[in-house]
Amino acid sequence: MSSTPPLADQPSPDIGAAPGGTLVEPATGRRSRLRTYLVIEACAVALGYGVAVLREGATATAAGWGLVVAGAVAVAVPLWIKSRRELRQETEARSAELLAIETDAKLRLVVGDVVTPIAEVVGRVHQTPGQGDRESLRGQLKQLVVEAVANLCDGERARAIFFELQRGEMRAAAWFGRGDPPATVFTDDPDDRRGQEALLLVRFHDYLLVDDVRGGELPRGAEPRPGASYRSFISISVFCGEQNLGMLSVDAPEPHAFDETDLNVMRAMAQLLGAGLVDRR
Repeated sequence: MSSTPPLADQPSPDIGAAPGGTLVEPATGRRSRLRTYLVIEACAVALGYGVAVLREGATATAAGWGLVVAGAVAVAVPLWIKSRRELRQETEARSAELLAIETDAKLRLVVGDVVTPIAEVVGRVHQTPGQGDRESLRGQLKQLVVEAVANLCDGERARAIFFELQRGEMRAAAWFGRGDPPATVFTDDPDDRRGQEALLLVRFHDYLLVDDVRGGELPRGAEPRPGASYRSFISISVFCGEQNLGMLSVDAPEPHAFDETDLNVMRAMAQLLGAGLVDRR
């Protein structure tokens, strides 16, 4: 089996450079520029006061000095506020640039190291004539998909499972992640409410995202089994055309581990898996 390389092993972008090779100005340089603004403002106030002294003579009363100080403050405060606002906006812009660089690096990793190998296996499945060879490739495909899901979704110690649908039941056919292996079997028995809801989810090509299985009212069929080690999960049907193939799930021990981005990852992986498992006849 192969595992998705961690991001730490990939070449990281230079955080001192923006897209196109433009250097990102360090924080010390921005603070230095702010001090320069304040010095320029102080010089301008001093120059204005010097001109007033030359024209009307130095003030000798407390009221006169009060007016001088008030004028200096009236000029300094707006300029200081403006410079701080500009500094904050520039900092936010630099943060957005760095986030764009990181997102681009992750996208390249996903496309190059995750999606491409899975798509190649999907193609080989439908090009291989022998039934035994096809089943071997499908087993490899299932493992590649669950490893990709466990590594790409954001939950700490996430575990991904593919429950394959066979003869009206769903059992774990591949899994990757935490050490506790999946033992759940979903059936259509009258006493198996979770199984009935899971089979309905697959039948209607639906999905289920639960933020916390202990957080109040839950959707039907979302109750965890006794002693379950997860708090949040996503389950999504795996199908291709009219063929229902099973359910792809990812769970994590902490609540609110997954979001819409993780759901989109699950959708993409489920579609690739369905394309490889579908009976071409």
